[in-house]
Amino acid sequence: MSSPALGISAAWSQRLRVRSLATAYESGADNFLFLRFLAAVLVMYGHSYGFAGAHHGDFISRLNWGDGVYCGSIAVDMFFAISGFLVTGSYLKRANLEIFLKARALRILPAYLCCIVLSALVLGAIYSELPLVGYWSDSATWRYIDANLWLSPPLGWKLPGVFTNNFMKDTVNGSIWTLPAEVRMYAWVAILGLIGVLHRRWLANAAFAALLLVGYFAPDQLPLLQINWLRLGGFFLAGAFCYVNRDHIPMSTALAAALVALAIATHGMPAFAVALGAALTYFCLWFAYVPSFHFFNRFGDYSYGVYLWGFPIQQAVSETMGGPTKAWVSCVISLAVTLPIAAASWHWVEKPALRCKPRRAHDSNQADAK
Repeated sequence: MSSPALGISAAWSQRLRVRSLATAYESGADNFLFLRFLAAVLVMYGHSYGFAGAHHGDFISRLNWGDGVYCGSIAVDMFFAISGFLVTGSYLKRANLEIFLKARALRILPAYLCCIVLSALVLGAIYSELPLVGYWSDSATWRYIDANLWLSPPLGWKLPGVFTNNFMKDTVNGSIWTLPAEVRMYAWVAILGLIGVLHRRWLANAAFAALLLVGYFAPDQLPLLQINWLRLGGFFLAGAFCYVNRDHIPMSTALAAALVALAIATHGMPAFAVALGAALTYFCLWFAYVPSFHFFNRFGDYSYGVYLWGFPIQQAVSETMGGPTKAWVSCVISLAVTLPIAAASWHWVEKPALRCKPRRAHDSNQADAK
């Protein structure tokens, strides 16, 4: 018969035991839906200061973390770290190029194309200064669709006579600039997977190190990537690294706190960017697997719809209100309008499209999520 002391000791031992990222991933229970939704809302919040014409930025930009670093950029970094982790896992579990590419296309393209076409033909028609017939017959309207159709720079930003009086004028949807980068990250995963690099941990780590060195010393020599995508590529690579090395990464609140402390301690130093990137990447995985927000999964995946539609809806709200307003007011109103559109995008476009992709019982809920 075991003593109470031994029972208490065993209970504490079990409580203090830290599971690996691999164990957490294989459990199939995660908070990625909630995390990506929060990131999409954070993008809208970060943009709201620009739409309001505010002279100061959001609370992140006031921390002076670097040029162009604000709530929106941090949220996009999170998206790419999450994507690198999940998309790498998606490829390795299937190890089939055709299935991988089909799954990626079905996740990204249907909702994106709906957003581009509806923005051009419906939203633009409502807000254009041109007469309706003149707007639809204007070649610039159709050039906007054609320029964005292929997810390849240069993208189209303007529609004739649309949002010309706003602070962020002549830009219908500024958020889509990241999607060509996202697609090219998928291409890198496919290439590395196809030549067998991702299947061997040591070889994958060597390839990741080589990509980092080239990106730092000769960024213009990286195939498929533009220089302005390097930060995004770094976070995607960090997520991919975490997946490949998941057996050796503990899911620990103490480690998350230590990385945050390291980032704070190095603020203002050359090492800050690396420390912040490590802390942010690990935070995404910690948030996904340590706390429990699984209740959110029942609502659906509205993050992509919020990301796609947030910017044009914020433009429309700004135009409708006829002038600058407080950033948080603009954000709340825009989010209230965007959420039903994002829900419609998920239930009527994204979810039906995802039913067309191959499924495996072993797959995580988020294995094919952006």
